[in-house]
Amino acid sequence: MSKKSPIKNVSDPIYSANRKAQGSTKGHSTKTEVSKKRHTAYEIFQLSIARSRNQIKIHKAAHGKQSKPEQYLADAHRAAIVLAIAALDAFVRSFVLNRIRTVLADKSHSIESSLSDQIKRFLKEDGLLEAARKDDLLERVEKAFTNDFSKKSFQGIDSIGRCLQLVGIKDVFHEVAIVAKVNEDNLKSDLERFTKRRHIIAHCGDYDLSQNPAVENKITKKDATDCIKTVSVIAKTIHSL
Repeated sequence: MSKKSPIKNVSDPIYSANRKAQGSTKGHSTKTEVSKKRHTAYEIFQLSIARSRNQIKIHKAAHGKQSKPEQYLADAHRAAIVLAIAALDAFVRSFVLNRIRTVLADKSHSIESSLSDQIKRFLKEDGLLEAARKDDLLERVEKAFTNDFSKKSFQGIDSIGRCLQLVGIKDVFHEVAIVAKVNEDNLKSDLERFTKRRHIIAHCGDYDLSQNPAVENKITKKDATDCIKTVSVIAKTIHSL
């Protein structure tokens, strides 16, 4: 008995795109390459932050606007905070990598001393010599920074500030506050508060472990929505710099 081929979901956009790429002519093997647009760091952030907003929508869908939420659904708010901070982390990482690539490709652009020093530490003298001989400095630097960034997180004002200094943004939160017309101290305080809350959720289950027995920390919809708003203002403004 011959095995039947698995049934394809013809409503699946990926399946439909593949069918279109294959062409409709029978007996001819055709190979069509579909051009793929590379997402910007901010576009990826928007896709990621949508997942955080989805947690709020899930909560609303389960209980409606007037109902008092059940305790277990507060985890949707916790998830929203974790996802929002992760979205900002990923944005900063991609933004800086893209900006480094742009700065190095533009030979008329001056390079920040902090970036230059970091490149020298990554490649060392032998690596720089080989990059000059093979004319592949950009590829080597990009690979070195990508590997380094994969081991780090960009959460909290200090790590984000240091990272953006590499690409010439000296005091990012000061600049964000000016462009977004918000109070700088409040902006930094809010981000630190939500980043700390993310760590407590991720590493302590959002429990106060100093108590015996441990006590669950309270969380509200406002906590989640304020976190999403804060990281969205920061990412949108950095993108415009």
